Amino acid sequence: MGEEKELTDQEFEQACIEAGLEKSLKSYLQKEGDRRVDQGIKSFQKNLEKKDLSDKERIESLETELKEIKDKKVNDDKKILVITELKKQNLSEGFLKYIKIDDLDDQSKIVEAVKNFKDDFLNAKQAEIDQKLKNGDIPQVGDTPVAGDTLTEKYVENKNTGKVAGNPFKGKLENKESDKS
Repeated sequence: MGEEKELTDQEFEQACIEAGLEKSLKSYLQKEGDRRVDQGIKSFQKNLEKKDLSDKERIESLETELKEIKDKKVNDDKKILVITELKKQNLSEGFLKYIKIDDLDDQSKIVEAVKNFKDDFLNAKQAEIDQKLKNGDIPQVGDTPVAGDTLTEKYVENKNTGKVAGNPFKGKLENKESDKS
């Protein structure tokens, strides 16, 4: 990209007109102007309400706002620590919603909470697997269902007797039978 230029308002407007963006620019300016006016009105109304307050009430209001901001910051920090601990224990960030953050005051409690969650989660999964095994469901390995030992037994039997097509190996069983004769 080339060097950036600082345009005057008239030059910017002219460049937008030349680029065919005049309607888009006017629409954007209208929306942005409306948003700022709405924000200004809300701020003005809030200030009017505060104007009628005594000094003590203003201070209490500011303290309340400050406490809310601090609480939000503390919770955000706790979330970051919990996410970090989840990753350390090879769990997904998505499990954050299952851990109650409000009760966690220090790092050791966060580690303990994540470990307890992981243990509970793994125990629940193991119980589910155990129940399936009790019901006779054989778990699948990979993408293919477990076919049992019959396929393996047939392969080994054919391999040992030399019946596999294109195999120059005659097989151990066939050799043993010919040695006896």
